[in-house]
Amino acid sequence: MNITYYLQTLDHFLIYLAVSLVLFLIGTYIFKMLTPYSEREQIKKGNTAVALKLLGKMTGLVVVLQSAIRSSINLIDLTIWAFIAIIVQIVLHLVIEYVFTRNTSLAKEIESGNVAVGLFLGGVSVLVGLIVAATISY
Repeated sequence: MNITYYLQTLDHFLIYLAVSLVLFLIGTYIFKMLTPYSEREQIKKGNTAVALKLLGKMTGLVVVLQSAIRSSINLIDLTIWAFIAIIVQIVLHLVIEYVFTRNTSLAKEIESGNVAVGLFLGGVSVLVGLIVAATISY
């Protein structure tokens, strides 16, 4: 085992870790800003549907980030793919909310605690994250 190699690459690890965590926080913040209710307050009240939806969005973003970290050639490449993932998830949510379920307000369903809707939207976010992650594995 060559400890020198690990010490020489520690700075790259720390930089990618820091940038990835910042991108994760930015993505999560953007997701929360687009939600018509306070996810923090709803989760404090015990709203499982909100927690599942947010967790799914965060997981979908992390899946893309891990793929981008593995495939990126530099930090700019990583950042571009992170924002692509955020945009794709936002567009997908809008398509589901306004095209596939026109007569139902998914946001109201989740806010009222409909666990099935929260799980569905969270699960879709994970699935989209997996698809986006697979497409950037070049």
